[in-house]
Amino acid sequence: MPNGTVVIDADTGEQIADLTADETQLIVAQGGRGGLGNAALASPARKAPGFALLGEEGASRTITLELKVIADIGLVGLPSAGKSSLVAAISRARPKIADYPFTTLVPNLGVVVAGDVSFTVADVPGLIAGASEGRGLGFDFLRHIERCAAIVHVIDCATYQPGRDPITDLDVIEAELKARGGLEDRPRLVALNKIDIPDAQQVAEFAIGDLRDRGLQVFPISTRSGRGLHELIYAMAQLITARRAAEPPPPPARIVIRPKPIDDQSVFTVQRDGELWRVRGDKPERWVRQTDFANAEAVGYLADRLHRIGIEDRLLELGAQPGDGVAIGGENAVIFDFAPQIEIGAEILSSRGDDQRLNKERPAAQRRREKDQAYHASEQLDAVDGAGRATSSGEIRADSGSDDA
Repeated sequence: MPNGTVVIDADTGEQIADLTADETQLIVAQGGRGGLGNAALASPARKAPGFALLGEEGASRTITLELKVIADIGLVGLPSAGKSSLVAAISRARPKIADYPFTTLVPNLGVVVAGDVSFTVADVPGLIAGASEGRGLGFDFLRHIERCAAIVHVIDCATYQPGRDPITDLDVIEAELKARGGLEDRPRLVALNKIDIPDAQQVAEFAIGDLRDRGLQVFPISTRSGRGLHELIYAMAQLITARRAAEPPPPPARIVIRPKPIDDQSVFTVQRDGELWRVRGDKPERWVRQTDFANAEAVGYLADRLHRIGIEDRLLELGAQPGDGVAIGGENAVIFDFAPQIEIGAEILSSRGDDQRLNKERPAAQRRREKDQAYHASEQLDAVDGAGRATSSGEIRADSGSDDA
């Protein structure tokens, strides 16, 4: 991403980061851990594992990337004031230049060298009255000025539009900058452009006194002839030099140390949750996500891992009984039948992909089978009773008919 990129959470609107420095790194969505092949899982107990660990899904997140140009100097002004022409005249940038308003639709950057000082200049697309309220593309344009260390007003002294003059144009742009907010501390320069035109030269001479009375540095310039550009460039360089000298040094990079927990009990919690025992923790929940439950050997390996970190011992301490339901995870938890009698760590002698320790029928499955058998037996008994009642009724009706006869 280019410097100046703002990362925003698209769902909440919260700003995640502002990437302003070189080589800044940011993770907005953590990728899932990769799986492991069976060769990495071999051990004295499992010499040729018939399973592998699944990879985890990565996090998903919707973000918005907003670019705010990072430049030392921001050129602002009404459309067709000559901002792009000024960038082209003082740098090697070659922005699009034409004789109609809103030629510039995106900021143009140029690098300017003044003696031993180099700085960047951004040509901010033309602003109009009401830009801070969203007129035109003003909001998109104004955001690019936020990072500029200084602002240069480029004023068209050759316009023939009624109601336009350098003082009025300056007031219009300053009103929009004030409405935007946060730019009051930026130093200002004023460039009265197009003085190569005779009428514009006179307009500039009339306005210089009023502008300087406001405490502004004023530079009559012509981007076509190059007149006044040298003085303007060095005035910009002085502002940037002073600004850089006043900035605090960047903070030193922090070294973050993340030691592993010593007590494995801290990696999980066990709580009673209704009829279930609920186990929570990053490690056991991750192991569950990595397990292929269609492979009995993989399930046995998961049981070994859970036992090693003490989950089984903790369940027994809390009073869990064989056959109790144990849920590992939160809302989408995987539920097991607690079977502490499983032998842990013994050599696996079953075929690949199988685990002889799991061949015994689970208590929950046995309970379901018994309920099913009882239900079907009850259905059959009801059917037999119904048939018997129907037969008795028929005999009674038949006897009644013979008496009438």
